[in-house]
Amino acid sequence: MPGNASGKMQRTAVAAVLTALFVLPFVLAQLGRTGEFWIWVITEMVIMALFATSLNLILGFGGMVSFGHAAFFGTGAYTVALLMKKAGFGFVPAMILAPLAGALAAAIIGWFCVRRIGLYFSILTLAFGQLLYMIVFQAYAFTGGDDGIHGIPKPEIFTPLTYYLLCLILFLLCFVSMRTLTNSSFGLTIRAIRENPERARFLGVNDRRYQLLNFIIAGGFAGLAGGLFTELNRFAQTEFLHWSKSAEPLLASLVGGMYSLVGPAIGSTVLIFLKIILQQIHKDLVTVWAIILGVILLAVVLFAPEGLVGLYRKFREKRTQN
Repeated sequence: MPGNASGKMQRTAVAAVLTALFVLPFVLAQLGRTGEFWIWVITEMVIMALFATSLNLILGFGGMVSFGHAAFFGTGAYTVALLMKKAGFGFVPAMILAPLAGALAAAIIGWFCVRRIGLYFSILTLAFGQLLYMIVFQAYAFTGGDDGIHGIPKPEIFTPLTYYLLCLILFLLCFVSMRTLTNSSFGLTIRAIRENPERARFLGVNDRRYQLLNFIIAGGFAGLAGGLFTELNRFAQTEFLHWSKSAEPLLASLVGGMYSLVGPAIGSTVLIFLKIILQQIHKDLVTVWAIILGVILLAVVLFAPEGLVGLYRKFREKRTQN
């Protein structure tokens, strides 16, 4: 009975959250300019939640710490920017090619990186990410260098509301796909490799092949997030490829909880919301964001190592016991 009640409570919570996500923008749309700004904010939250969740496929489920995940985010972003601005592609074909470009970049980089373990893997992802960043930075005639690519065409059908709904639907489809993947035999194998790679190899599992495929899938989802983010802002810039961009989903995973699929999405949303609120209170507070973020991470590591999702699970267990 307690298990049934808990499952019913979870389904009710999911239904409430989904209802709020779909209803909220219609409410905000009635607030004029202020409402449009907040629709833009929640759209960014949805896109960055996808970015953070994509990293968690290789971080939380795969046990591999990547410092170069922004390489695939930026690849998707520049794919959309170049195709729509310079090649005359429409939004749909450009957005279809964004995750494919991210997956291709992940296949090339991952082929070298997954051959190493632990710290060597992390350093290699960082090195390849920065290498790609410098290539884009130097190719001024093609990518605009540090100026980036601006003025990306915006389809007439997209208002702040309709674009938010598109991003939300794509995020939900990706989330369901990732959930299905992590609960499949492939996902169970990835977790087995994370827990004990030697035992997995002893059982005949080709751990490098599984890790590479997982790396490619994560790169594809990150490429889609980059493409959506570029269309939202109507520009692509080299910062999308920088190592500091890779830190955003990593920190979101730590805050939200890396051992669950929804944790990074929650962490990303919380961090973006806090930063926006600081901007609204006083613009100078953003200059101390790094300090505030450091305090948040310190608190998470010391008091909630499993993130916000871990805190919720502990609270639910205590409530069930009582």
